[in-house]
Formats: sequence, C-alpha cells, structure tokens
Amino acid sequence: MTIIYHSEEGQKATMQTVMPTPPAQVPFGAAFRKAYFAFDPNYTPLNHGSYGTIPVSVRRAHDVFRAEADAAPDPFIALEFHDRLVPHRALTAQALNCSNVDEIVFVPNATTGSDTVLKNLDWKEGDVILCYERIYDSLGRGISWIEETHVVKVHVVRVAWPVSDDELVRAMVDAARSINAEPGQRVRLAVIDTVVSMPGFRVPFERLVPALQAEGALVLVDGAHGIGHVDIDLSALNPDFLVTNLHKWFFVPRGCAAFYVPVRNQHLIRTTLPTSHKFRPRKELGSQRLKDEEEARLFAEMFDFTGTDDTTAWLCVQAAIDFRDKVCGGDAAIKKYCHEVAQRSAEAAAEILGTSIMDTPGSCMRNCFFANVRLPLELGTDGPGKVDPAHAGKVCDWFKETGSRESGIYFQTEFYRDVWWWRISGMVYVDVDDFIRGAKVLKALCARVRNGEHVKG
Repeated sequence: MTIIYHSEEGQKATMQTVMPTPPAQVPFGAAFRKAYFAFDPNYTPLNHGSYGTIPVSVRRAHDVFRAEADAAPDPFIALEFHDRLVPHRALTAQALNCSNVDEIVFVPNATTGSDTVLKNLDWKEGDVILCYERIYDSLGRGISWIEETHVVKVHVVRVAWPVSDDELVRAMVDAARSINAEPGQRVRLAVIDTVVSMPGFRVPFERLVPALQAEGALVLVDGAHGIGHVDIDLSALNPDFLVTNLHKWFFVPRGCAAFYVPVRNQHLIRTTLPTSHKFRPRKELGSQRLKDEEEARLFAEMFDFTGTDDTTAWLCVQAAIDFRDKVCGGDAAIKKYCHEVAQRSAEAAAEILGTSIMDTPGSCMRNCFFANVRLPLELGTDGPGKVDPAHAGKVCDWFKETGSRESGIYFQTEFYRDVWWWRISGMVYVDVDDFIRGAKVLKALCARVRNGEHVKG
C-alpha cells in the first residue's frame, strides 16, 4: 500500500478548523455526568483511571471520522490521513511543551509505546534494566520477555510504598550506582512512572529522570496516567522516551497514546510494532547522511500507518481540547476539581470504612487524581473473620464482579503487601456523594468477605 504525504500548507489549514462548543452551565459532579456523558443510569463510574471515557461531543466527532473512513476508505486512509493527523500531533506536542512535532507520534496505548522501546534497543551483554516493584504489569511482563530472550539482567528496587520522595530517589540512584560499579555491567534503561497505576499514586518523576540520566541510564517514562492528569513539560523534563495515554484523562477516544522520542534517540527506534511499509532497512539507505529534520519527519511518518486499523480516534484531539476548554473551563479547572474530589472522597471513605489513606510525609503521592483507602480486612488463619492467604487473590475479583452485578459499581481494588486498597479516581463527572455511596457498598462487601462469601461460589 502507498500512502501519499501532502504539503505543510494543507496541514496548517487543517489545524485552523475548530468546532465551537457552548460554555459550561453545569457544575462538575453527578449533574455534569448527566449533562455531558452517556453512562448507563444504573452504573456509577468510580474507576475512570482504568479505561477512561469520552463526553458525548467527542463521541459525535469520532462518529463523523468513522463515517468518513467508511464512506471512502481509500482516499481517507491512503491520501488524507497523514495530513489530517499532523495538527493533532501538534496539539498534543503543545500540551506537553514539546517544540518539535516530529518528536511526538501516536500509538494505540502506553503498553505499545513502552514495548516499542524494549524491542528496539540493541541489548548487549552486561546491560541492566532498572525499575521498582510497582511498574505496570504489562510493562513488567515485557521486561521479563527481554530478560528471557536477551543477555539482559533486571534489577527491581524493592521499596515499599508509601515512601518519601527523597527515599525513593535515593534508592533508585543507589541501585544504579551499585550496578554500574560491577565490572562489565551498566544500567542501560531505567523505567519509571508519572503516576503508578495500582495502587494509584504520583511519583517524583521530575527528580528521577535527571538523577538516573546522570548515572548513564536511558530513562523511559511510563506516563499512561500523564497528559490531562499531571503537568508534563517535555522541554524541561527531557526524558529519553515517554509514552502517555490520551484516552485516559484527556477525553480522546480509546486507542490513542502519544509516544515521545527526542531526535537524539530516534536512531534507536528502528521499527514500529508491527514493522510496516515505512521501515527503512539500513542496506537501502545508501551513504548519504540525511539532515536531522528529514530523519525526524521520516521517523514520524513510520508511525502513521502500521497496518489497517481504526485510528480515527487519533483525529479527535481537537474535539477533546474543545470540550476541556469550552465546557470544562480549561486544564487548570479540571485538574483542581479532580484532585480535590479524589482526596475529599478518600477522606469520606476512610471514615466510613474505619481505616486510613495511603500517605507519608515528604511524598508527592497524593498530588494526583488518585487516592488509596485501606479496606477493613485482615489476612490470617488464626481467628474468625480473617482472610485465608490461600484465597487472598480472589477478593479483588469478587469485589469487581459482585459490585458491578449488584450495585452497578466496579471497585478497583489492589492487594499490596498483605493489605487491600481501594483506588479512588477523581474525575469531573463524579462527586463525593458518589464515593460515599460506593464506600457504604464496599463496607458491606468487606463484611461478606469476612464471612467467606468470596470462596463459597
């Protein structure tokens, strides 16, 4: 298949197209949910962090692009898509303060972006991947695959959260120095988060990136919970790789993530996943050295089409920004409310459950849209009401299934270091009362777990 790339004039014209949206008239919370989203009225969405969702206005914009693609698929995909995509990458680059649009490409999700890094790096004997124990599970599995198939070692720093920022940075840097001090070893890649997924908490990534780069490591930032959630300034942060989902917190339809690779590292990413028609084998490159801007442009084009798929979600960045700016009142208003509703809801839930919120002095962990509330369950076999360790893994699944079936609430819980935590997700369409209702339901479910209902079938 041949895809034709058009002029920059066409790209600039596309960027100027804006869909007007009326100003906000409805306050954030349950009323906002009913006014601008399309949730089932019997479902209370307390877990935005897992899969995200989109407002009705963005869904309508997406439907238009899908209809266009179905009406004339050949010109839409082969002739028009690249030019129509560029302004949306540019908008994303602007939101991340990245001055070069060709350092931002789109991939379906954060896992694809991080896996692209893992499977492209030219691993050598003595290379070590450094991470901590709470990296995202699929990314951890990808690292395990590299360890199985390459001469690579993996070093996991076993810090137990909650932990202060200073202690975390010190533990990671000390580990890097210890590895580098071993003859024949070096930290080739360090993997960190913006916000850890489960339990959900912020990481001092702004400190970790330069600290680990100073030890000679390439740093991959998993920003799955990034854009729209925490401030990311790529010009200041200067990571080696970063991937962030637009479908989590930015209101772009599912299947859209921004993958940042600065020009200095683009030679390390030889292929997309899967490899497609824009891959350039070295034997065909000839001896002429391309200019950096040409290399960057060809790098970006490589990611535009990696095989037939529905990538119309990638064209919805403008619609998402319109909703954020014109309905929600802008990025700052969204972030202020989401942070506050998460933390206030956690306090209310902890009071109802008679427990506590995960936190520690000197930590930025709660400076995000997540909070983690301890559940009133105890592990053991030495008394009534305790959860047998053999059945501990069943509890979280039972909460999800039973909560969804009986109450229309999906509880995102995590069993971490012998404690169960409820991850609370703040979003513009929920309020404290929603989480109070959820906490009461979850309290009753915990009582049923203490009676062993989660193992009785």
